[in-house]
Amino acid sequence: MKLLITGAFGNLGLMCVDQALSMEYEVVCLDLDTRANRKIAASYANRVEVVLGDLRDASLVRGTIEDVDAIVHNAAVLPPVTETAPDFADEINVTACKALIAASEASAKKPVFVFPSSVTVFGLAQVGETPRTPTDPVHPTDNYTRHKIAIEKRLETASIPWVVLRVGVSVDARTLSTDRNTFRQLLAVRPDNPFEYVHPKDVALAMCRAASSFEARNRILLLGGGPSCRINQRQFLGTAFDALGIPLPAACHGSDGYYTHWMDTTESQALLRFQQHDFADYQKEMRDRLRTLRIGLWPLRWLLRPLLPMVLRRL
Repeated sequence: MKLLITGAFGNLGLMCVDQALSMEYEVVCLDLDTRANRKIAASYANRVEVVLGDLRDASLVRGTIEDVDAIVHNAAVLPPVTETAPDFADEINVTACKALIAASEASAKKPVFVFPSSVTVFGLAQVGETPRTPTDPVHPTDNYTRHKIAIEKRLETASIPWVVLRVGVSVDARTLSTDRNTFRQLLAVRPDNPFEYVHPKDVALAMCRAASSFEARNRILLLGGGPSCRINQRQFLGTAFDALGIPLPAACHGSDGYYTHWMDTTESQALLRFQQHDFADYQKEMRDRLRTLRIGLWPLRWLLRPLLPMVLRRL
């Protein structure tokens, strides 16, 4: 199996690279030509083939996919950039992705195209809803979800085998930072909004297995962590604060809906056997990552706890 991973040197991309190497795939990494990416590429010397360049370069893409058996297409623009720079985001997420699919259709090997979509394509969660299934209707609500649906529809008519993976909320202890507007939006969400976590390592495993699974071909599958990862907005946002020893006050949550959901992952787990972590693993990772800061803040916790609501309201 020769596997092309686009966006190979991002957080999830690197997990895919490591997973693919552990499965003894031959790996081709495609990512932007930056100083940081060149440094990462050097750390994989003699273990992977590296192509540095822009996904929008048609000749580069054609040459890269010429003899690959499968593509895991991680390269994408994410929120909030999809909303603040819509033309640029559309160019990467839709135009360039469709061109990559077309080039794959024209190639001799016709590689399997593994596309990470998102659980957010289902639209806002409803109070009391049951876990989502792959056949539930979609309701895109922003540029990001419209991009995902556009590519899903394009793949459904493609002449190459494909797998669409609608991924739940997938972060780990490395992804602590967020911009102010996004954090304010998350605080505005009602605390009981359903939320299914899935560890990035499990997503990477699912992607790599989907690349070689005949049973998964031409299917839309849901990637969530399973029942042990079905939580709510309050539990998720509270994880970082609890790891700091400063619990997030209930009054800090709003009443807005959000486009995260619980998911029925029975089919995807049966086909890809990817669920190896649960939400407790993420909580432990966060406690370990923030241990030094938590110890430093401990003498001030009596002062910080009552001040936290006021600080968050001023964001």
